Amino acid sequence: MAIESINCLTQITGVKTTAKRHSKSEAELLDHATKNLLRALKRDMLKKDGRINYEKLRKDGYSERLLAKLEQA
Repeated sequence: MAIESINCLTQITGVKTTAKRHSKSEAELLDHATKNLLRALKRDMLKKDGRINYEKLRKDGYSERLLAKLEQA
């Protein structure tokens, strides 16, 4: 069993750390989740039909506000 002396550890001068992350508010979390949902919905419709069918989405119960955000996504 060997014990290292303090002199052997002189090459360690400092440790870099990452910046502390701030916790997101509930509004930020909901906004992020909504954007992810819109992106997934848009990608699915484009893959399946080749276009976004807004009439079908209205019939399925999506709000006008969500459809407006979908156009921006």
